[in-house]
Amino acid sequence: MGSKTEQRELNNNKNFTEQKDDSKQNSCEASAISSSTQATSNESDTTVTDCKIYKPKPRLDDSSATQTDDVMTKLSRINGAINRMTKEQLQTKLAEFRLNTCGVKDVLKKRLKNHYKRQKFAQCNRMLSEDEIMKFDFLVVIDYEATCSENNENFVHEIIEFPAVLVDTRTKSISNTFQKFCKPKKNPKLTDFCTKLTGITQQQVDKAKDFAEVFKEFEEWMAIHRLGTDFQFAILTDGPWDMSRFLKTQTELSSIPFPPWAKHWINLRKAYTAFYSCGRVNLHQMLDELGMKFEGRPHCGLDDARNIAAIAIKLLQDGCVMRINEHYHDGQISPRKSLSKSSRSTKSQPCQKSKSSETAPIEQEGENIEELLEYIRIQKS
Repeated sequence: MGSKTEQRELNNNKNFTEQKDDSKQNSCEASAISSSTQATSNESDTTVTDCKIYKPKPRLDDSSATQTDDVMTKLSRINGAINRMTKEQLQTKLAEFRLNTCGVKDVLKKRLKNHYKRQKFAQCNRMLSEDEIMKFDFLVVIDYEATCSENNENFVHEIIEFPAVLVDTRTKSISNTFQKFCKPKKNPKLTDFCTKLTGITQQQVDKAKDFAEVFKEFEEWMAIHRLGTDFQFAILTDGPWDMSRFLKTQTELSSIPFPPWAKHWINLRKAYTAFYSCGRVNLHQMLDELGMKFEGRPHCGLDDARNIAAIAIKLLQDGCVMRINEHYHDGQISPRKSLSKSSRSTKSQPCQKSKSSETAPIEQEGENIEELLEYIRIQKS
C-alpha cells in the first residue's frame, strides 16, 4: 500500500516537472512570437529567437527607393540630351557651371554628366556605393628612366632615374616629389643615344648611389609620408612596364626582393580609356584630349611623372574613382576589374591582394613591338 502511494506521488511530481518545463518552453516561444510581432509592427527594435536577442535587418524604405529610381530616370534623360550636344553646346553648359571647358568632345560629355550626377545625388541625399568611393588617400606616380642602346635588342635596361610624384586625392594636387639618380652596374657607361634621349649625363650616374641604396631611400620617403600605415595608397604608371619590366629586372639585378607595393598598380591608360570611353591612348594623346600641353623635358623621369600626375588629377576632378586595374603574378600581367571585400586593401597593406581574387592572365597590353620601343625610350624622335 505504501509503495503504491509513493509511486503515485513520484508520478505526480514527474508530471508536474514536465508541465513546468513545457510551460517554460511555451513561455519562451510566446515571447519570441510576441517580440517578432512587435518588431514587425515597428513597436520594438528587437526580436527574440531561441531566447536570444538580436537586432533585425533594416528594411528598405519604399519612399527612398522610389526617389532614387526617379533620380536615375532623370539622369538617364539628361545623359541622352548631353550625348546629342555639339562640342560648342557642351562648352557653353560647362561654362555656366564654372567647370573646365578644355578637352575633346568625349571628355566634355563625361565631365558634364558627372556634374549632373553629383548634383542629383546630393539633392536626394543618395549615398555613394562602394564602387563610387575613392579607396586611396594618395597616388604615387612613378616613371623610371633606364639605360638604353639604339641598335641592341638584347640590351639589359638598368634604372638610372628613380622619380616619384605624390598626388593627394582629397585636395587633387601634387603634395611632394622624389627624385634620385642611380649608378648602373652591368653597363656603367651610358651610350650617347641614352644621354641624348634622357638628358642624364655620365657625370650624374657616376656620382649617384647604387640602386639598392636609392630603393631604400624611396621606401624611407614613403614611410615619412606614412604611406601604408596611416594612409592608403596605390602606384600609378603610364602603362604596365615600369613595375613589370623595369623594376622587376632591376630588383633581380640588385638582389632585392620584389616589393609587395609594386605587385598591383593603376595603369593610367586603362583608367583614362575606361572613364572617357575612348580608344587606346598614349601620354601625349591624353594630354591633347584634355586640352593640356606637356610641361618640362620629355623622357626626363620626373617631368614625365609630373605630367602623368597632371592627367590623373584631371581625371579625379572629372569624377573618376581610381582603382587597381593591373597586377603582376608569376611573370604575367593580369587585369583587376575591382576590389572585392576579401581583397580590399587595408591601411597596413594598402595594395595587398588576396589569392582568391586572382584572375587568369590575359594578353599583355603593349606587347606589340611599337609600344615597347616607345616606352623603353629606344625609338628615334
